Amino acid sequence: MSGSTRLRVAAYCRVSTAQDDQLHSLAHQQQYFRAYISRRPDWELVEVYADRGLSGTTVRRPAFQRMIAAAKAGEIDLILTKEVSRFARNTVDALAQTRALRRCGVGVVFIEDNIDTRQNDGEFRLTIMASVAQEESRKTSERVKWGQRRSMEQGVVFGSGRIYGFDLRAGQLTVRPDEAAVIRSVYHKFLHEGKGTFVIARELTAAGIPPPRAQGKSWSSTMVLRLLRNEKYCGDLLQKKTCTPDFLDHKPVKNTGQEAQVYLRGHHEAIVPHAQFEAVQRELARRARPRAPRHSARYWCSGRVVCAACGSRFVPRQRRRADGSVYRFWSCRARVQHGRQGCAMHPVPQHTLDAALAYLLEAIGLDLAALADSAAARAARAVGADRAACRAWLLEEAIPGGAVYRALTEQVTVSPDALTVRLRGLQGVFRIAVCDWKHGGFEGCTRLNP
Repeated sequence: MSGSTRLRVAAYCRVSTAQDDQLHSLAHQQQYFRAYISRRPDWELVEVYADRGLSGTTVRRPAFQRMIAAAKAGEIDLILTKEVSRFARNTVDALAQTRALRRCGVGVVFIEDNIDTRQNDGEFRLTIMASVAQEESRKTSERVKWGQRRSMEQGVVFGSGRIYGFDLRAGQLTVRPDEAAVIRSVYHKFLHEGKGTFVIARELTAAGIPPPRAQGKSWSSTMVLRLLRNEKYCGDLLQKKTCTPDFLDHKPVKNTGQEAQVYLRGHHEAIVPHAQFEAVQRELARRARPRAPRHSARYWCSGRVVCAACGSRFVPRQRRRADGSVYRFWSCRARVQHGRQGCAMHPVPQHTLDAALAYLLEAIGLDLAALADSAAARAARAVGADRAACRAWLLEEAIPGGAVYRALTEQVTVSPDALTVRLRGLQGVFRIAVCDWKHGGFEGCTRLNP
């Protein structure tokens, strides 16, 4: 308490929705507290703190947090509130906050519940009333969920008022013609032109079409994928995609079976035909299935070259020179898909990767001929293989790019000035400094800790 003879008093009030009638109630609460405090000559009004449209089951309320901060800063001696349910409907939070305030010398008075935390039995009575308020909040949450579900079953749409392609007003969806045209274009590009989501996103951005909820930004693959998977565009409606399991923290999570969903077919005007939407879903599933190894898997480094800048895998590319020969190289997938904006890491010629591994094996003294002898002998003893033929095959596969390279190499990481190689069966990694990427010139090999 301050040195003044007057007690510095604040009040707190709250309404749980922003509807007009409750806001009117909030104004009455504020007026009530001002009059209540003014009638006490030994009290001095600090502020009437008020939160609009926020639940009492959480302490994440701006005015409430300002009041607590002011109390802890020594600016308040006493807090008034109408009842426990206005202060908090979470028993743990109510007790934690009042205890923290009491340690600062600040009491809380719940007028209608006749509880004063400065009194000896205040916390005991507060525990009982807070538990009652929390149970009431739980029942209210269940009633609201029940009412929402009945409304969903009758076709009322819940959610934000902005769904790309639609306007949502009074629980009804109406098509926005300009955005509907974009959605039809996306479906056509994906299904009939065979384009992927990255390519479609790049084309939409290049055309200057504003993306959903991200004005001034670029389209992304994820945005396109959401359009392709949203059942609303074929006239159907799936609700309860997310749910709130805990009424105390109000945290929404993906509904994976915690609550029954509501699916209504032919609910509203469609943007794309139902048959086209289903064909897109089948195509998405087909493209997502694991594919058989393609021709690129012939390379010993397929799937093993990683970009140090962005973490993407390098993919094989090739160009035909003017003399008819083929120039093969590896490039970061992000750069292939999005250009230099996706990743600035330089490509690496195939012959440079081959030469780097040969340079490494020589630097660490790995005798491939001795390894071939040992492996051929083991094969002859185990299965009666022709030792000489086995040795000859192993030596042939030990040339740059052969099967031995594939068996030895675990990962190659490309950075601006070096290749870092991890070999199977050997601890640590080997850093090969590169001085000439085009022709495969190296300046040394260093073994690093794992």
